[in-house]
Amino acid sequence: MTAITIKGLPELNSKLDKLLRWKFEAKDKFIKLNTRVADVYANYLKANVKDYDKTIGFRGKKITPGQLRRSSGTWQPSKQFSNVLGGPRTNNIKPRKTRWRNDGFFAHIVEKGDFGPRFGGKHRTQNTGVFSRGLRSTKNRSEKLQVMLLRKEFSRYIKML
Repeated sequence: MTAITIKGLPELNSKLDKLLRWKFEAKDKFIKLNTRVADVYANYLKANVKDYDKTIGFRGKKITPGQLRRSSGTWQPSKQFSNVLGGPRTNNIKPRKTRWRNDGFFAHIVEKGDFGPRFGGKHRTQNTGVFSRGLRSTKNRSEKLQVMLLRKEFSRYIKML
């Protein structure tokens, strides 16, 4: 029986183990990276959502001019993961630290119009469809930015090993 020994195998195994832990060790950097990627969509919304000129009453709540634009931003749905979402922020789904003047709880009405086809048709405004147009126009840019940032972060991590 012959035994083969490879010089440097324990060092290689330890580097591979460190490489496997990259996802957990660099969680904060992933959150920053994903926030930058989600900001592409949030910035598109802030630039393209037009303000209504009057204050509107809706189910006992006041919607002020610019509220939908101010609600556009990024947030983490769960703090234990590194996922970051972009779009209109609201307190209705899950309580967050969104102020009332910045709450975009009515974004779905703006996106689809205020009347469904069952109720006599749609009332279209200048903001109708702005979210779906924004998703289509920022998808490629966001994906390319994410790949670029992940490659840069991965090469930085590999150099540290």
